[in-house]
This record gives sequence, C-alpha cells and structure tokens, in this order.
Amino acid sequence: MLALPQPLQEVWNVWREIQGAANRPATLALVAEAGPEREHWRDAMQINSLYPDMLHIVEPDAARPVPADVYVVMTSDASIPLVQAFPVIEKLPQEKILVVLVSVPEHQAAARQREVHHALELGEDRIVLLESLRDLAGPFAKRLISHFPELGIPLSRQFPIFREAAAWEEISATSKQNALIGAIPIPGADFPLMTANQLKMILRIAAIYDMPISVDRARELLAVVGGGFALRSAARQVAKFIPIGAIVGAGVGYSGTLAMGKGAIEYFKRLSPHDHAARHKDDAIATNAGRPDKVDAAIPADAKRVETES
Repeated sequence: MLALPQPLQEVWNVWREIQGAANRPATLALVAEAGPEREHWRDAMQINSLYPDMLHIVEPDAARPVPADVYVVMTSDASIPLVQAFPVIEKLPQEKILVVLVSVPEHQAAARQREVHHALELGEDRIVLLESLRDLAGPFAKRLISHFPELGIPLSRQFPIFREAAAWEEISATSKQNALIGAIPIPGADFPLMTANQLKMILRIAAIYDMPISVDRARELLAVVGGGFALRSAARQVAKFIPIGAIVGAGVGYSGTLAMGKGAIEYFKRLSPHDHAARHKDDAIATNAGRPDKVDAAIPADAKRVETES
C-alpha cells in the first residue's frame, strides 16, 4: 500500500480523530437552584441546539445525580457555603466540575473563590466569575473549552453557544504553532508543515460548526479562506533570505493562519442560517430573563422564521 507523505498522513489521522469526536455524544449537567436564572441558562444553552436531551438539570439536593461529562455548578448567592447550598456537589467527580459565580459582588468574589477552592479542592481556575448571564458565550464558553479540550468538538456541535469560543481556541493554538514553524530559517522547509496545520485547523472548525466537508464545499472554502495564501507563502519564503527573516517568517505564519481561521469561521457561520436567529434570541433572553412574553416579542420575525423552518 502506497504510504502518504508525513504531513498528509497527519491530516488523515486528524480527520479520523475528528470524525470520532464529532460522533461522540457529550452530556452537560447544570447544577443550580430552580428559578429565572436557571431557566435563562437552560434556554440560552438550547438555542438552535439539535440535541436538547444532552443537557441535564441537577437539583442541588439530588440523591443520585445523573451521569454527565461536565457538571456546571451555578450560583449567584455568596452568603451560604457552596457545599451547604449544594449538597449534591460532594457526590460529583471533582475533575468534571466547573463552578460559575454569577453577579457576585466584587468584595465577596475573592472570599467565595477561596471557600470553594478549600471546600472542593478545586483550582482557582476552575471557578468562573461572570458579571451576568450575558457572558455565557464569552468568558464562560472560553473557560469551559480550555478546561475540557477533548469535549470541544462534541459540545460545540450540540450547543452552538460554544462554537465561536471553541473555534478561536483552535485558531489561537494553530497560529502559535505556525509562528514557530515560520521561524525555520530554511526557505521552503516550513511549507508542508504549516499547510498541514492549517488544513487540520479548518477540518476541526468544520466539525465544531457541525459541517461535513464535501468536495464542492472544500473547493469553495479554499477559495474563500485561501485567497491570500499564495501571497503570504511567497512573502514568508522571501523573508528567509534577509537577516531578520526568522522574525518576519514567524509573524507571517502567525497572522496568515489567524486570517485563514477567521475566514473559516465566517464561512461556516454564513452557511448556517441559525446563527442569525441565535444572536437575536440570545440577546432577547439576556435582556428579558424570566419574562417569556418579552423574550418572544424581542425576537425579530426573520429569526423566528428560521427556527420555525428548522
């Protein structure tokens, strides 16, 4: 059997790995007290999700918590010790817990972090502070993906609110790798490795956005995100011949990969009409938490139509 060149073999291996991750179900459990905040969180998580049954609600005093890949413990009350307010937390596997403190006053946040750290023996980086539930798709999503990178693809496929954070995590890592590769002083030596890294990045972003890559779609995607690829590659190779070429090559490798990743995100978002509805509905829920009538009135008609058609 004819062996593939090493960079292409790596791309093939990554493709098989991505297929496995994309087909893997990932369950997320929200541990929170009943009320408007929990309803808001659940609604935000399920925006345009085709897998609502992969999100579970766990009561603070549950006798037998449902099995899950990640347990998100959410509270906005800093007056009661967490273990006292959430007895179930002692029954959860610590390596799967992420604690989220929402709207906790600044003067109480540090004490609350220390209390959670000592009570659960969790690292302080496993405790997320959010100013409001508007930060779900931002700071919270970034922290979740960074702590559970192996779940980045399945969680993002199932819950679109995580997609952009997961995609940028992939872009950032690949751009840094390609900056190091771009610093190789030998003209042409970096091209196969950098190209393979960029292909792997695009494949992962496609999986994050739940988009299969067909031949036609691959051709269109390369036209969209690879417009400046040849120019950047040529500039990087020419830079090898000047005294500070390694620095220039690293910069071009980093910025070129960053631009390609950004183009891939925009491409996949454009393919999905649900993103338009998601942005409007997320804003509506965040602004009118706990008021379903207001939420419905705040969602534009075209956003509602997308949801109805799906």
